[in-house]
Amino acid sequence: MEIKERDKQFLSALKHVYQSVCNASPSLSPTAARRICTDCIREAFSITNFQIKGSEHLPYQKNSIFIYNHLNNHPYYTEDEGFQITLDSHFISSMILDKYYKDPGIRVVRHSLPEEKNHMAYYERLKYIRVYAKNFLPHGQDSNEVRSANNAFYTAAIKHLRQGSGLVFSPEGDSYKTSDSPGIFRYGIFRLASCMDPQPLIVPLVLANFDNLASKDTFKCEIKPPFRMSDMGITDKNDPELPKVVSRLNQQYKKWVSVLLAEQNGYEAEIKQLEKRIKDKTTIKNLVVFYGSSTIRLWTSLEKDFPGVNSLNLGFGGAYINSLSHHFERLFTFESPKVVVLYLGGNDLSLGWAVVKIVDKIKTLIEKIHRKFPTTTIINLSIKPSFERVDQMEKILGINSAMAVLAKKTTFLKQIDFFDALMQGKFVNPYFFLQDGLHLNKHGYKVLKNHLKPFL
Repeated sequence: MEIKERDKQFLSALKHVYQSVCNASPSLSPTAARRICTDCIREAFSITNFQIKGSEHLPYQKNSIFIYNHLNNHPYYTEDEGFQITLDSHFISSMILDKYYKDPGIRVVRHSLPEEKNHMAYYERLKYIRVYAKNFLPHGQDSNEVRSANNAFYTAAIKHLRQGSGLVFSPEGDSYKTSDSPGIFRYGIFRLASCMDPQPLIVPLVLANFDNLASKDTFKCEIKPPFRMSDMGITDKNDPELPKVVSRLNQQYKKWVSVLLAEQNGYEAEIKQLEKRIKDKTTIKNLVVFYGSSTIRLWTSLEKDFPGVNSLNLGFGGAYINSLSHHFERLFTFESPKVVVLYLGGNDLSLGWAVVKIVDKIKTLIEKIHRKFPTTTIINLSIKPSFERVDQMEKILGINSAMAVLAKKTTFLKQIDFFDALMQGKFVNPYFFLQDGLHLNKHGYKVLKNHLKPFL
């Protein structure tokens, strides 16, 4: 087994997490200890490559149940005498819940065996909800005590949810390799969700590669649309249909994991869907094509917003300028559209590029479109502000300003700037954004629609 420098650094960072929690001052509250843990975990994962997809599905309600398929750790990541910090659950708490809700939530952890001194020291300090796991019962443990302790889980979990905190839970009760994940779901968490009034949202998180070395793979997490048990027709924890509903979800999870595991960091799956969308388009006369990253992809109300426009949405999530340029010829196989509406450049900020380089890349793509479609009007939408990119605001303004200057000198190019409309003074206005602070909600798209409408 080849251990690379990144793996050594990651293990060292995980050991720092373990030691920081176990050595925290006894006077610190469990909440303060969890804060230490969260901050250290975020530092640790900064060493790795990770990918979070589907953040637009995060609900506004943080007191939701976040379920996930529980994955093994790679054996190398062992912090102390057989003890391993579970990478997947820590990732969810620190990199998703705390990032988007400013609260790492509460997790559910099995009781330690008597000989697991380090496991006990670590999790007792964090004071998570504890349950007995089938494969980790102390020898001679009284079955009534196990049953009573596990029943107490319901009370504790409901209390935390009602206090407004998220609950992180794996329905399997065990961990697996990604290729074997998930295991069979147990019913407990779904019964809990069914009996609450109002029912909490359940947010499925699909995980892959957390069982591999950081140097070998990208740790992946995909957030799927949330649901309530009542959406599945379950309003009572004793409903005889509940096992069937859970079984269907279990099978769906297997498909999700399989797709996420097989998916490369490219866009092939989305591009194929867009090709099908083009093929299914019945009328290609006077097309207004929307092309760009997730701001375009998630604009699902185009036909409603522009009823007299023959629109075609060719957005794909996470697209960079280079990827839009790379797939242009493959997608734009139809006759000259009337208008091409672009949204691009925001994702390229993560590459650390200077303003002039991003602007040059945008100009190059615009020139490519113009060469192919010389009679087409090109409309470039300004890069929007967002909470996710508050440290990049100066660059965003620089790019928007440069594109506005270019548009004034270019007859076929128009620049639409809606940046200020999403601001509240000097700050980003949360009214226009989804919970992830990056993607627009319906109010944000209304602003965008109103700015674009006069040009269409």
